[in-house]
Amino acid sequence: MRNIALFFISALALSGCGGVKVDMYRADAHNSGQFSEGVRTLHKLKWKYNSGSPIKTAIVVSDGTAYFGNSAGTVFALNTEDGSEKWRYRTDGPMGGAPAISAGVVYIGSQDGTLYALDSGTGEPRWKFGSSGSITTSPTLLDGTLYFGNVAGDFYAVEAAGGREIWRFASGAAIYSSPAVANGLALFGNDNGQLFALDIASGNERWRFSTGGKIHADPMFHHDTVYIGSQDATLYAIDIKTGQQVWRYRAESVINGAAAVEGNTLIFGANDGYLYALNLDSQRPKWKFKVHDWVSSGVALADGQAYFGSYNNKLYAVNAKNGKETWSFTTQGAVLTSPELDGGRIYIGSTDGAVYAIQ
Repeated sequence: MRNIALFFISALALSGCGGVKVDMYRADAHNSGQFSEGVRTLHKLKWKYNSGSPIKTAIVVSDGTAYFGNSAGTVFALNTEDGSEKWRYRTDGPMGGAPAISAGVVYIGSQDGTLYALDSGTGEPRWKFGSSGSITTSPTLLDGTLYFGNVAGDFYAVEAAGGREIWRFASGAAIYSSPAVANGLALFGNDNGQLFALDIASGNERWRFSTGGKIHADPMFHHDTVYIGSQDATLYAIDIKTGQQVWRYRAESVINGAAAVEGNTLIFGANDGYLYALNLDSQRPKWKFKVHDWVSSGVALADGQAYFGSYNNKLYAVNAKNGKETWSFTTQGAVLTSPELDGGRIYIGSTDGAVYAIQ
C-alpha cells in the first residue's frame, strides 16, 4: 500500500473514489509528487524487466503490483518483489500516460484514442471509452470520476464505474498535460499555451491563463497556487481562485516536467540541463544542479531528496536543501517521466524498454 508523505495527501488519496484508495501518477490528484519513503542510499538494483519497447510513461505501484504501458501499446502488471510478469494487455496504439488504479481496476489511456478500464488482477477489460483523439495524458481519478485530455484538444470527465461520459470541453489545441484536480477545478495546459481551470461538476470554464509557448508540463497545486511550466522557458505561479499570475521565473530553455514543493522550496527541471530550486518567499534561486542534458521528467520528493530523470540516461537523487548529488543510477536509455516511490524502492521506465526497481 502506498504511503503518502503528509496526512492531507493520504486523505486525498483515500477519498479519490468515494473513500476507496486510489494510486495514480505523481501520488495524488494535486500532482504533488510527494512520497513518504525514498532511497537515501543507493544499495542495488532489485530487479529489471525488459518490456521490449521504449517506456515513456511513469510506473504506478498499487498493492504489490507495478503497472505501466510501453510504446508498443502494451499494458503490463509486474510483481514488485521480483519483477515477474502477472499479465499484459495489448492496445492498438502506443502508451503515453500512466495509469490510475482503484478498487481492482486499472484506468489507462492509449494513443489509439481509447481509455481502458482493465481488471487489476487479470488484465481483462471491464469497459472501454472511445475519445476523439490519441490519449497521451495520465487520467486523474477523484470521487468516482476520471479526468483526462487528448491530442484532439478535448478534455473529458468520465464515470469510473462504467465509462459513461459526464462532460467534455473543447480546449482548441492538443492536450499533452496531465491534469491536477483541486478546489473543485480540473487544471491542464494545451498546445495553445493556455492553462485551463474547469469546474469539475459542469465542465464549464472558470478561467484560463495564457503563456508564450506550448504547455506539455503537468500542473501542480500547492497552497492555493498552481505551478506550471511552459515551452516559453518560464515557470508560472497562478492563483487558483482568480487565474491571475502571482509571479513567474524564467529558465534558459523549455520546461516540460512537473514541479514539486519541499518546505518553502519549489523544484523543477528544464531542457537547459538544470534542476532548479526556487525560494517560494523571494522567488529567487536557492541552487541549480547541472546534468548536461534535458530534464523533462517531473520531480518526486521524499525524505528531503529530489528524484528525477534525464535524457542522459540517468536517474538522480539530489539533496533538496543544498542541491548536492546524493547518488545517480544509469540506464541504457532516457528517463523521461516522474519516478514512482513505494516501500523503500524507486521504479522508473526508460526508453531502453526496461523497468528498473532500485533500492
